[in-house]
Amino acid sequence: MNEKFILQYEPAIGNQDIKKINEYLESGGFITEYQKTKDFENDISNFCNVKEAIIFPNGTLTLFSILKVLGIKKGSKVIVPNYTMAATAFSVIEAGAEVIFCDIEWPSLCLSLDNLNEILERESNSVSAIMFMPANGRYPSYDINDLLNVCRKYNIFLIEDSAQALGSYYPSGEHMGTVGIAGSFSFSMPKIITTGQGGAVVSSNQDFIDSLRKYRDFGRSSGGGSDNHDSIGLNLKFTDLQAVLGISQLKRINKLIEKKKENYKLLHKLVDNPYLNLLHNDINKTTPWFYEVNTNFQMELSEWLKDNKIGSRVMYPELNKQKAFEFHKQHKDTFPISKKISKQGLWIPSHPKLDKEKIIRIADVLNRFKPK
Repeated sequence: MNEKFILQYEPAIGNQDIKKINEYLESGGFITEYQKTKDFENDISNFCNVKEAIIFPNGTLTLFSILKVLGIKKGSKVIVPNYTMAATAFSVIEAGAEVIFCDIEWPSLCLSLDNLNEILERESNSVSAIMFMPANGRYPSYDINDLLNVCRKYNIFLIEDSAQALGSYYPSGEHMGTVGIAGSFSFSMPKIITTGQGGAVVSSNQDFIDSLRKYRDFGRSSGGGSDNHDSIGLNLKFTDLQAVLGISQLKRINKLIEKKKENYKLLHKLVDNPYLNLLHNDINKTTPWFYEVNTNFQMELSEWLKDNKIGSRVMYPELNKQKAFEFHKQHKDTFPISKKISKQGLWIPSHPKLDKEKIIRIADVLNRFKPK
């Protein structure tokens, strides 16, 4: 049988999405940011049950802008998990601040509260913020309020890098990204809804919201193309064309969530291989961004999957060990858990276009894997 290659991820663009984009283009819309972007912002804020959402060109710029608006700059330090997408740390460096890496906990892969407290005992006077990343939409072993209490104790901001967490909740029922001063989401291609590139900041702090809106529109004193500027800002506006796609996708996000969870449950039911461990999610609270495999045979498994026409992706390598951070004082430090997942973690096909037949095929290939 000539089986088709199963991609690790592909966007779920439906006929309704295409129809809505065509309708917008035929309507004579100006494409640039206007009413559709406002509508998309309202839809995101309603979905997350938060006061306001502000749409950005991508998730990296959301993080960078949050830091700039909070006044985090040279002389500030920001704690970042050593297991996250590099953009989390890059945004801190581009804002002029210093990154302090922190290990993660097993098996949630979220920021380690123990390591965090150790860092704050020696660095508290200069730390301005903590970047918390709910890995794969998972909540940590500790109550998120414990982390908030740490932030209050040391008078530092909690920023949630929730790029992987749209549709995921803390046990308290709060949507991820909504408990700190601000949360950041991404709508890049591998996310549950996509606008190609795109991101959002959510917050319920009105002063922060007002300042962020001004910053992303050249620091203008008022909207609508005014050329009077109260402060320095950038052009970080979106496009209504992308917003139309986002609105359309968000209308069916519950179906996408249901499909992701259904495939996750079937995969966990079918896979039984002593050489592999599928990482667990509380499916009642978490919408899994990707399906994760932990194995001592990471690259061998990746090649096995490729030979059987199944895509995979190595999970994030340790940030502090990457070439980009050779200058960093923590480059030679060891973070045991982020090192473990870096050497053992693999993402396998995870997109909502996967049907039952493909999940069965993926499980069969995983079950037949034996290291040489």
